[in-house]
Amino acid sequence: MSDNASKAVFLSYAREDTAAARRIADALRAFGVETWLDQSELRGGDSWDKNIRGQIKECALFIPIISAHTQARGEGYFRLEWTLAEERTQHIAKGVPFIVPIVIDETAEAGAAVPDAFMRAHWTRLPKGIPSPQFVEQVQRLMAQQRKSAPAMAPVAGGASHAPAARSNSARQIILGACVAGLLVAGAWWRFAPRNAAGTAASSGAPVVVLMDTAASDRVYDPITLKSGGTNADDITDVLHDLPIKIVKETTSWLWRREPEVAKEYPALIVMHRSCFYTFPNTDPRFDDLYPHADDKLVAFLGYIATVSPRTKFIIYSRHSWESEPEAVKWRESSANRFPVLAGKIETWRVPLDRATFRNPLTGRELKDSVEKALGLRVTSAGGSR
Repeated sequence: MSDNASKAVFLSYAREDTAAARRIADALRAFGVETWLDQSELRGGDSWDKNIRGQIKECALFIPIISAHTQARGEGYFRLEWTLAEERTQHIAKGVPFIVPIVIDETAEAGAAVPDAFMRAHWTRLPKGIPSPQFVEQVQRLMAQQRKSAPAMAPVAGGASHAPAARSNSARQIILGACVAGLLVAGAWWRFAPRNAAGTAASSGAPVVVLMDTAASDRVYDPITLKSGGTNADDITDVLHDLPIKIVKETTSWLWRREPEVAKEYPALIVMHRSCFYTFPNTDPRFDDLYPHADDKLVAFLGYIATVSPRTKFIIYSRHSWESEPEAVKWRESSANRFPVLAGKIETWRVPLDRATFRNPLTGRELKDSVEKALGLRVTSAGGSR
């Protein structure tokens, strides 16, 4: 098994569960877990079947997504994937984790149309495929244990399948073998996970507002700010300076990977440029191919933050997106369909082209109004929120 393969997770799912599979893959990737999802990883010209078989043979963990859709389908390529995964368990030592079944609806274990090897594993339930912090921690823990156990892996004599009675022994070995790794992961999770209202991350009392933008020249709206080496976030900071908030600025790029650091801030609001992850010139001939990937990364980031910090709201601004409100609604609904936890938490804000700079008093005032409204800071003369 190659080093890269030993760090990868393979997601197997029915096509009807694609949205749930993508949510799970995005959450794992946000925490640095390499995840193989056939739709996004295989490119034209590859031998699809050969690649799938090779990935199942080499992956660290195999995660089958079980649902009413898989129950209803007596045939499907995912069933071949499940069979190949079960066959591989015959060559994996007892106690070494490999199959991690995920159930995304009310499907019961009893009577589930799955291979026997799935029934010997611990099942995890993620309603609607919405990953929890505990699930991500579980995957990290199991992968750490597998790497620790790798030298002991050997073919089982005669290729015999595990006996059902081995399930309890395997579970005990998993728990014992993962104690040290589990403590390390739990410590890392405590460091990066958001706290509740009484937690240390919110001890200052002032709501945290994260401003995210790139320093790429085509993305900085104001020419004076650009000339001075600043970003839109610098101008927005000036607009919001008198609000009772804590401002945290993140300068982003195509390769930006600081999701856990942002989550650690437990932000009440994130104000982002829609193009903050696209740092190539607008004239780049690859724009039509590259920009959708940057936008996909943005939505995945929103979904990740909303999952680990459910109270966070988002304002996404742009000069050229959403020429009409129906377009903006469509984009927000598409994001919420991918990550249901985002429903009602995104405000899209189109910056007027005739005053596309936050140094403009009216543009700045409109953004400030949106921020105050999102944070509940606007009050009436009677002292109540409006």
